Amino acid sequence: MKHCRTALSFHRGGTHTTTPTQGLPSAHQNDGPSRKRAMSTLNQHNNMCHSNLIFIILFIFNDYVTGDISTSLALSKLNSGGSFFAGPYLDGTGVSNVTTQIGTHAYLPCKVKQLGNKSVSWVRVRDDHILTVDRMTFIADERFQSFYVENSGVWTLQIKYVQARDAGIYECQVSTEPKISARVHLHVVVPRTELIGDSDRYVKAGSAVILRCVVRGALEPPSYIIWYHGTQQIFTENRRGWKTQLERGAPDLDGDIHSTIGSLIIESTRKKDSGNYSCSPSNSPPITVSLHVINGESSASAVTSSAGSLFDVYQWLSRGTSIFYCSIGHLLCYSFWLSTLS
Repeated sequence: MKHCRTALSFHRGGTHTTTPTQGLPSAHQNDGPSRKRAMSTLNQHNNMCHSNLIFIILFIFNDYVTGDISTSLALSKLNSGGSFFAGPYLDGTGVSNVTTQIGTHAYLPCKVKQLGNKSVSWVRVRDDHILTVDRMTFIADERFQSFYVENSGVWTLQIKYVQARDAGIYECQVSTEPKISARVHLHVVVPRTELIGDSDRYVKAGSAVILRCVVRGALEPPSYIIWYHGTQQIFTENRRGWKTQLERGAPDLDGDIHSTIGSLIIESTRKKDSGNYSCSPSNSPPITVSLHVINGESSASAVTSSAGSLFDVYQWLSRGTSIFYCSIGHLLCYSFWLSTLS
């Protein structure tokens, strides 16, 4: 920076302007060719100095507007290596928002240049808890860890198996005086599992039924959905007429987030198929539906059939002392007297 003073010097309270020949060797001030070469060199030097000055002004202005980095830290002088920073500084191109899904791993980056012998700490802002200092962890929760990629300048806070309570702001701090820091906001997406249809399903023995669940609000679709009958996992290859389906990419109300629909299909139900069925996705909580299989000639404990049946939707109506069973598709009703029903 001191070499720029030959062509351009400035100080607090005013400016000082030099003449075009100031800084030239006196023996060449009146020598035509030598003077031209020297003037050309001086003009190039002036242009470089002006570029440096413009960069400095723009940097200070950007710092003032964004407030991300302390000016006193990053801009003390131009060193001999050509860097505009005398000590550690934060790379302003880093990520300020990270979105991850519950149960997955989150990675919060912090890029520090020219760190030298300073330390990098990660702090959870909501309770000012120091999580890590350099590669050391200062919290009992082993899910938190800081690691550094050599020659990258990036210090990353890793949070394993993210929980909903991990959402919030985390601060990367460099132990300079004054301290410099950058904040990263962690957003945690929590998928939800819902039933398609009622939580109690009634079907007549021998009819087909489809039990469906849907996973909504997930950044990534579940890798699998397991169905359980009670506590026993269902293996469809061992059950004739049973099969499962997984439909990914169904548009959701959230727009860019997609749903996944899981289906359990039973082509011909039997009385022993009654019970609780659980839909258990890999990335969201399970949900349960109760299936009631009715023997038509001996029981009418249910009054409505499964809306997810492959066949007609049935409706039970109670009138007086009898119950009418109606097949909407065929407009045909059968009357069962209450005295004949168990």
